[in-house]
Amino acid sequence: MYDLLFTIQYISIIGLFIEGCIVFRSKKDALHAYLFLSCVATLVNNIGYLFQMRAGTEEAYITALQLSYAGRVWIAFSLFMFAMELSRIRIPNLIVNILVPVHAAIYAVILTLKHHKLYYTDMHFDADGILPSFSHGNGPVHHFFIIMQVCFIIIGCFNINFAYAREKRKTARKRLVTVVIAFLVETMFFIIQIIRPNGIYDLTMIGYTLGTLFMLLAIFRYSLLGVRDIAQEYLVDKLSEGIIAVDSEGEVQYYNEPAMHLYPELAYDPDKVVEAVTSAILHAEPISIKDRMYSPEENDLLYNGESLGRLYVLVDSTDHYNRLNEEKSMLKKELLTDPVTGFYNRKGMEQYSEKIYTRAQQEDKYLFVCVADMNGLKPINDNYGHEHGDEALRELSRMIRDVLTYDDMAFRTGGDEFLIIGTREEADKAITEFCERMEKTIREHNDRLSLPYRIDMSYGPLIKKVQGYDEELADMIKESDGMMYEMKKKRDPYKR
Repeated sequence: MYDLLFTIQYISIIGLFIEGCIVFRSKKDALHAYLFLSCVATLVNNIGYLFQMRAGTEEAYITALQLSYAGRVWIAFSLFMFAMELSRIRIPNLIVNILVPVHAAIYAVILTLKHHKLYYTDMHFDADGILPSFSHGNGPVHHFFIIMQVCFIIIGCFNINFAYAREKRKTARKRLVTVVIAFLVETMFFIIQIIRPNGIYDLTMIGYTLGTLFMLLAIFRYSLLGVRDIAQEYLVDKLSEGIIAVDSEGEVQYYNEPAMHLYPELAYDPDKVVEAVTSAILHAEPISIKDRMYSPEENDLLYNGESLGRLYVLVDSTDHYNRLNEEKSMLKKELLTDPVTGFYNRKGMEQYSEKIYTRAQQEDKYLFVCVADMNGLKPINDNYGHEHGDEALRELSRMIRDVLTYDDMAFRTGGDEFLIIGTREEADKAITEFCERMEKTIREHNDRLSLPYRIDMSYGPLIKKVQGYDEELADMIKESDGMMYEMKKKRDPYKR
């Protein structure tokens, strides 16, 4: 019996050492890191327990116990984190950052267990049996630690079983089954040890040994550490663009989850989906699905130079098309916008003025039209330079903006010519109020600027109920233009 227990312990240590070396050599990501931590923690725990088995005094036993716990406090935590990674469930960093110092604090309590009763109470050592025995009661920290380990085991097993249920690949399912068995074996012996804590031998050591064997089986037989294979399958099945594979007969043989998300009808009418995708490829058109734009691509599925079918890939090109639309909008705006004043130019006027006219007709509103012309632009250019002339035009455009209502638009239709057009609910006082606002704005701007010249304009406000006959808008603009010239004769000293 004595030799058998030591043999089990040595086998466990050797197996854990081999497993740790394999994991360390293959360590590339968080999955490997947590499995490696589990190997190291379990190895330290088993080595410490080996020293407990050989302890001849209470002092030596407690020292070996504290060495054992240097690994034991981290076993359930590392296996829990490994299970989460294997199940592709991301634990928030905040929780991890809390759990790590909690485990460190538990170990600090164990290191000082002789000075308090937080972990063990009523400790008694006996070296007269087959193996040294150490009986004790359990303190609050011990109870807390056991509860936390049970929670780790339950949550870890649940999520691995959930991952198994949703996994479709045969090898991956076998891999998960093996890991589940390893968890269950270790859990079973862990529960037995909790039920009978003061037995001759710590049965969790047998559980760790058998769990190690199943983990080694998962590593060697089912490529637990084949991260490249797992990653490739995961990328294709979960994270890549939509993929549809068709055989040489035109039958759909495979599609991944993104493709299924885009085309749920793949489950019951795959031919219709393939027809839609091939049509889009033929006409070089993007596919619009759920406010996203996808560019379909077609490739031959070749193996040893032989074509086995076609592979259709739906590449999410939404950002690309959004950029194109933004560039088109910007280019269109540049083509329709005057760079000096920021108003729409004559092309913009041709596009938008007709829309305002139509809206006034449809909503039975009055149409307001006002042709405006800057006074004295040529003398400003001649006497002060064209830079001042451009700045004067910009200032005049600011004046015009200040008098626009929410429904008005202004256009620069020529060198120093402008057009204001909008709709009004009422005609009474509309022109009077516009003129008062305009004169006040011109006066305030000139007072504020204190320039050696006055920025001014002549304008011809006109408001009418829309009749809807041909060339009505053009006639109103022409009439407003005549009114503007009448004002210019009186107001612009350079035109008299």
